[in-house]
Amino acid sequence: MPLRARLALPALAALAALALAGCSPTSGGGSATPTGAASASPTSGADATASAPATDAAASENPAAASESNCLVGDWVLTDDQMQLFYDQVNVDLAEYAIVYDPTGSSGLTFRDDGTYAYTPDLSLSVDIAGLPAEATLGGTLSGEYAVDGDTVRTSNDTNELSMDVTVDGVAMDGTAVTEEILASPITAAPYDCSGDTPVIHFSTGASSVPLTLARG
Repeated sequence: MPLRARLALPALAALAALALAGCSPTSGGGSATPTGAASASPTSGADATASAPATDAAASENPAAASESNCLVGDWVLTDDQMQLFYDQVNVDLAEYAIVYDPTGSSGLTFRDDGTYAYTPDLSLSVDIAGLPAEATLGGTLSGEYAVDGDTVRTSNDTNELSMDVTVDGVAMDGTAVTEEILASPITAAPYDCSGDTPVIHFSTGASSVPLTLARG
């Protein structure tokens, strides 16, 4: 395998995990590290997108809030077209790094009235890093607790059972350990809106945010 491909393996694993699993609603406070920074330093950039302890504490202090009637309760899907909207913005944010993502698939997102949630992605992703081809698939479940506070939803106590496989320039690798290292939750603290037929949650790319509409599951 060419030297550039060998050197790209760790960076691509982190980038693919970040882009696949880190599709996360916009944090309610502070400035996020741009997703592009993760390509230069995957570990530090990914850590910046993980949920902050203060956010998790805020959710766990009042778990009963999630059991109140709210429009998020139900089984939802982020459809292929919504995932495309998200990655279109990711590609804009990463343009200077010559990284392009092309997603196929959807992600399930369930909010239960007992204050728990589950995120179940079923995604495949073609990646081009300055001409270096790669493929990634993400499956499994990430679950935890959630609470609503006005127009913000927060999560806490997450259990990561996601799995990811990555192929870089024809070489297969297991990216599961990377998802465990860098992914705290698909949702940390995100604005949401229920004025339409289904909820809209603002997902963060790190550098930008994208309002995505949930479809009924």
